[in-house]
Amino acid sequence: MMRGFYNGISGVKTQSFSMDVVSNNISNVNTVGFKSSRPEFASIFYQTNFAAGNNPTTDQVGLGARAQTTALNMNMGSFVNTDNKFDFAIQGNGYFAVTDSYGATYYTRNGGFDIDAAGNLVDINGRFVQGTINPISPIKPTNTAMATYGSKTAQAFTLNQINSLELANENEQQNIVLPHFLYQPANPTKNVDIRGNLDSSKLTQTQYIELDDTSFSHEVDENAKTIKLSGNVKNSQNVLEYKAGDSVVVKVASGDKFSEITTQIDSDGNWQIDDYALRYMDVSNLAVTSTLITQQEVANKQKMSTDLFTANGTKNLLTLEYTKQLPQAKDSTTWDLVATITDANGNIVAKNEGVMTFRPNATLISSTITSVGGVNLNFGKVAPDGTSTGLVSSNQTARSEIKRDGYAEGILKSYETTDNGVILANFNNGMMFPIARVALYHFQNEQGLAKMGDNVYTKTPNSGEPFFYRNDNNEIILGASIVSNRLENSNVDLGDEFTQMIVTQKAYDASAKSITTSDEMIQTAINMKQ
Repeated sequence: MMRGFYNGISGVKTQSFSMDVVSNNISNVNTVGFKSSRPEFASIFYQTNFAAGNNPTTDQVGLGARAQTTALNMNMGSFVNTDNKFDFAIQGNGYFAVTDSYGATYYTRNGGFDIDAAGNLVDINGRFVQGTINPISPIKPTNTAMATYGSKTAQAFTLNQINSLELANENEQQNIVLPHFLYQPANPTKNVDIRGNLDSSKLTQTQYIELDDTSFSHEVDENAKTIKLSGNVKNSQNVLEYKAGDSVVVKVASGDKFSEITTQIDSDGNWQIDDYALRYMDVSNLAVTSTLITQQEVANKQKMSTDLFTANGTKNLLTLEYTKQLPQAKDSTTWDLVATITDANGNIVAKNEGVMTFRPNATLISSTITSVGGVNLNFGKVAPDGTSTGLVSSNQTARSEIKRDGYAEGILKSYETTDNGVILANFNNGMMFPIARVALYHFQNEQGLAKMGDNVYTKTPNSGEPFFYRNDNNEIILGASIVSNRLENSNVDLGDEFTQMIVTQKAYDASAKSITTSDEMIQTAINMKQ
């Protein structure tokens, strides 16, 4: 019966431990990123009165229970939207890393971060958020940039690289520092990518074509004062096409007097006027010209333009003027191209001319112009399947898309965040470049992490070392999603906790009852001697 006292006492202790865990969960129901715990118990040991021998069972009596561990519930909590762009939530597994002023590193699911006065990205306790930084270096901005910033003495920094930013290795992460004054000098335009379609559809208009003098002849009868004319429009080099019934207008002039005669051509381009009277004109001094009126193909024209940046940040204008050559070859389409760069005042800075030839399937065969004024003109390439990634020429609607590199000088306007943990520097010239990327760590055994208060954990031998996920190419990947302007709520379920509280209370009452019952049994045994 004495064991009953101690078993009851161990039950009271273990249920007290359980109530401590449950109450701690409930008190953190609104703690951002908090993970609830679950109390787990184990029996202490058993006392054997005698061996079982040939019996199928043994005679053992347990000596109570003890608190074994508090298992972490790592289920993801719900998300709440916030107005702070530096609030991050992890959708999946992983932990942010923060380092205190003594260099100790902790891990947390609470992504409530912000920038302190020194530009450090910190948590609510002032610990430094860890990540990969785009290298920066001091720079002296232009006077214009300093005036825009509003200070003549502030130290400015510039990004050393502007390409995509990938996470460094686990041991290379550092405090994320976001300078208040970032400056990017002007970057001159070096490349222009041209995409689109040059509309090669046949375009016809009514044309008044002056015929060559050699394409017709005339005879004058001075006595009868008449004129006879005949010709063939095919003999005039500037006539590309004609049809029967087109009109030829002949103008016969003498001094300030003239007469116009109209006739039609036949299917072979012949025309003729017989014995036309010139009664009031001096037939000894005549000037004769002829004009064909016809529907003739005219050259298609198309214009594209984009602004360019110079080394000092000013803008020039690039204009591309395409003119379809006439007549065209049957197996290709050829365009003349004039590329012109002009400054803000319209003065020509550079000019180049060339010829572009396209296949019947609209893709580019060749171009004799590849640059102008030191700026490369990239018209795209033809893929193995015959499609083009650049400029084509077809009978479809004309369209154009021009992209160019380069930008004017700019100073930091704001910091922005993306949904993969990248922090972008947004400049007043419209450019955005990555400056930092928040690290996301993983552990082999999350249950082995030790809670350190302030909603942070520290690694232990049971958790293993923190590491990054990698893909098949050994490239670092997050292994989860990081969303900005959101925080992860506590994953405490009040329904479960209240249920656990009731179960704990009843177990506590039962353990206490076993103590009082054991006391009554011993008292009865003592009374039996009297």
